[in-house]
Amino acid sequence: MIENIKEMIDQLSEKDAKTLLRLTLIRLDQLTKIDVPKEEIIEEIQHIVQIIDHQPPPRTDYDMIHITGSESTAGSLRVGLERNHKVIGFSEMFDIGPLWDSSARQEWLHDHINIFEDFLEEEFNSNFKKAIEELNHIPPHIPVILWTADNVHEQIFHRYILHHLHNSENEVVLINATTAYQKLSLSNKFEPIHSGEIMPETLKVIFENESENILPINARNQLSEEWLQLKETKDLLRIWKNEEIQGVPEEYIDQELLHCAQNVKRDFSENEFVKAARIIGETHGQLEGKFNTAFLEYRLRTLAFEGYFKIKGIPKSMHHYSVRLKNREGENI
Repeated sequence: MIENIKEMIDQLSEKDAKTLLRLTLIRLDQLTKIDVPKEEIIEEIQHIVQIIDHQPPPRTDYDMIHITGSESTAGSLRVGLERNHKVIGFSEMFDIGPLWDSSARQEWLHDHINIFEDFLEEEFNSNFKKAIEELNHIPPHIPVILWTADNVHEQIFHRYILHHLHNSENEVVLINATTAYQKLSLSNKFEPIHSGEIMPETLKVIFENESENILPINARNQLSEEWLQLKETKDLLRIWKNEEIQGVPEEYIDQELLHCAQNVKRDFSENEFVKAARIIGETHGQLEGKFNTAFLEYRLRTLAFEGYFKIKGIPKSMHHYSVRLKNREGENI
């Protein structure tokens, strides 16, 4: 069986291979978080193997273009939708960093955010440029499905894309995955705030339910204008609150980080260092996933440099260092 899987993988394009790998990791992460029995996890892996086995050759003609603000959502759509749907996925984090200038943005991300824990800086930039190039070459007769959700990154992202498509003739359908998911009659109480949290088969149902809701031209123009307004702001951290994009200070979540660090510390001995990833994971959960882990790591690292923590290791990613809380006099708590 292993040899057959190797042959199947060898026949995949690089793009399809990356998509399926991301889907596998996302799905396994979701399953482990909700304590699913091992047998069900094995069934999921076997299901993904079947998907690989039945991959048809790539198409060059499409009936519809989907645009998403994350590669995880793009990967799920590529699996859930038919092959006549092209998906363009962007790697970005519009919730943080400068928006007023692309060069200033790249410099700030490079200097402050360990975003390259999972992929290299060159690939991050290359993927974004490639997605923009695909966006620029969408034929005018093909409808565009633009995905968003109730989180600040995707809310800013769809405004950015609509400004980019300001002069295009394409019909645009804007789908809010969060609100569309809430309309479904599902037995679980899960309420996604990111489109990437939704399973491929459910995204397909959402698309089928929402695909006729073409965004009026006046709404497109308004959202495009809102992107231009956002570019004028000097905020480095933005949140989605009361259905609005709001700028807040960088230190907005620092107290929550310190509080979670104190809670985590109770599980360890008096002078023991705690992995940064443990504190970040705790904070991410407490804040209901509303802040990306890269920004949480940046603020934890900043608090360490400011003297709130003693640090052990090299902080090149959240998995490479540990911290220990200090009191106001600099002694260990």
